[in-house]
Amino acid sequence: MSSVLQDPTRLPLRVMLGAGLAALAWLTLAESSATRMFATPWNGVLVAIVALPSLGLLLRLGVSSGTMNQPALAWLLTAGLAGLGPTLSALASPYRAPSLLSAGLPLSAICLFLLVYDWVLTDEARRRAQLGRWLAVGAGLVALVSALYWVRDVAERLAAGRTVASLFETRNPHPLGHSNYTAGLMLLGLPWLALLAWRERGWARTAATMGGLLSLLNLFACGSRGGLLGLAALAVAGVAMARIGWKRFLLAAGLAVVLAGLLAVANPRVRALLGPADPAAAPNASAVQRRAMFDAAVRMGADRPFLGWGPGTTPLAYPRYRQSLDGGAENVLQLHNTPLHVWAENGVLGLLAAGLFTGLVALSWRRSPPAAATLAGYGVLALTDFQLDVPVIAAAIAVLGALLARPAPAVAGRSLRLGVSVGVALAAGAILVLGGRDPAPALNVEALRLARDPAQHARAVALLNESLALNPDQEIAHFNLAWLLVVPEPAKAEAHFRAAARLVPDKGGVYFGLGLARLNQGDRTGAARALALECINEPLFLASPWWTVPEIGTLRDASSRHFAHLIAQILPQLHQIKATWSEKHAAALLTLAPRFGEVSAGPETSYRRTRLGYPVLMRNADLAPPIDLYDVRENPRFAAALPFPLPPKGWLPSPLLLKLLDEAVPVRQ
Repeated sequence: MSSVLQDPTRLPLRVMLGAGLAALAWLTLAESSATRMFATPWNGVLVAIVALPSLGLLLRLGVSSGTMNQPALAWLLTAGLAGLGPTLSALASPYRAPSLLSAGLPLSAICLFLLVYDWVLTDEARRRAQLGRWLAVGAGLVALVSALYWVRDVAERLAAGRTVASLFETRNPHPLGHSNYTAGLMLLGLPWLALLAWRERGWARTAATMGGLLSLLNLFACGSRGGLLGLAALAVAGVAMARIGWKRFLLAAGLAVVLAGLLAVANPRVRALLGPADPAAAPNASAVQRRAMFDAAVRMGADRPFLGWGPGTTPLAYPRYRQSLDGGAENVLQLHNTPLHVWAENGVLGLLAAGLFTGLVALSWRRSPPAAATLAGYGVLALTDFQLDVPVIAAAIAVLGALLARPAPAVAGRSLRLGVSVGVALAAGAILVLGGRDPAPALNVEALRLARDPAQHARAVALLNESLALNPDQEIAHFNLAWLLVVPEPAKAEAHFRAAARLVPDKGGVYFGLGLARLNQGDRTGAARALALECINEPLFLASPWWTVPEIGTLRDASSRHFAHLIAQILPQLHQIKATWSEKHAAALLTLAPRFGEVSAGPETSYRRTRLGYPVLMRNADLAPPIDLYDVRENPRFAAALPFPLPPKGWLPSPLLLKLLDEAVPVRQ
């Protein structure tokens, strides 16, 4: 103990970790921090959170004269794989620079794991209890802030005249910015509040109980199915680890499942999602997106099985697979399943680290039953979401791992300490030297800004070409470059419209642009077919004021015939895949073929679509949301006058839509 007290690194370490903890708390409690951390000045706070544990560990290993407590070899190897594996994956990634930036967080989490383990083992009994209280205090603070934000939202909705029944339509996303993150935070903190309430007396018990109740309220208000399943798993695991006998276990576990079920049934959103699906009803958007993400993750992992695409690269790699998916979002930040996300981004190496960690937690649960129960509950939620790129969640899992890790039979030798130091230093050096933001998004945003000025046309075209040279799998660049070229270079525009359609098959305006490019080349048949596809993909285009443009209006009859033939072609295929909802809409749309291009008199709605989520997807929230160059023109009276609702854009499965694009269908002109 005296050597530790005399250690010259003790004060600097305390300062570093204190600053890191303050930065983590500041970033976590700031509203929408999971996206805000990609913007200035919050990205500086993120850098501090990521860098300080690594610097602290290097200081502890390289300068400290005292011995350092090391976990058992299995834990140490798992930590090395989890911390250094993402850096190797990023170095091999086709998106190396931005991926390396994302590799910094897992490296930092592993450094934190080793530092916390060393600190706990120095005075184990006292520091375990101390750390448990700190976790409870942190959990209570987060639960309070989350609840206050949500109460503010509720008050605003009531003031706006909303009914009490509609309050839960807005899920509690606070403080991180997404309701699934809220569920994750509550699951990670709830056991420590419950433990403190059980052990303490007086005001501490009261405060912990209130914190636990707020956590349950936030879990309910966030409307997360995975969160409620995780709560049930957390309760069952906690009861099982309490070793209270099988009869009491069954009773307590049953009560826990019933509680989670009651919370699920009480929330209108969760209740609707858990009910049986009506085949004639519109597919649930969340279910469609998750199914698409599942398929994409499997394909992404299969294409790069050993090291994956690199940490943080899902938004960049996902568009490659969009054409083979039945639907879902145009692009995604994460794949909503932790094992599959790890497989897609880090390959077998990442899955091995996750599997080893899971096994070690199961084998070591007696060292900290609360930590093991917490990870069991969170592990169930992790099957429905990926949150390891959120600093507070990565830090919490690292601390829980430190509580569970078994000690090594001997203190770390000089060679082992040197090896860990070199590994951390090399990984940190690679991130520092080779990491960087993807330059392509900034080029796209600047090009779209310049394109508003006709005098800057050539510069805008050059910037988009430069962006596509860096990454050819960018729908935003292909789509907007095609609109810039549709008049001066229609052949090139057609190629870019087709490339955009491959990346986002249900992109509104892409088939209209393709039709204009073909029309400008004199291909009237191809133009009419493309315009028919635009009406199938986005049925509002059936009555778009664009049909009043004389050159486009001359294609109305031919496009109507293509429209009818294409829908007649897809109806049997929809029947084969039992897409009742889509089949119903296809049959309804077929009745509109005679009204093709009818535009009623009156004012129109015109606008350009803004990609609000693009800066966050590209992990650069300093960028202004880009605005597409396609002028959307809609007749607001058309849909209201129909006897049936029009299907939304993208109602047709993407592979079927692209099949219609590629196949030639003979139609009498």
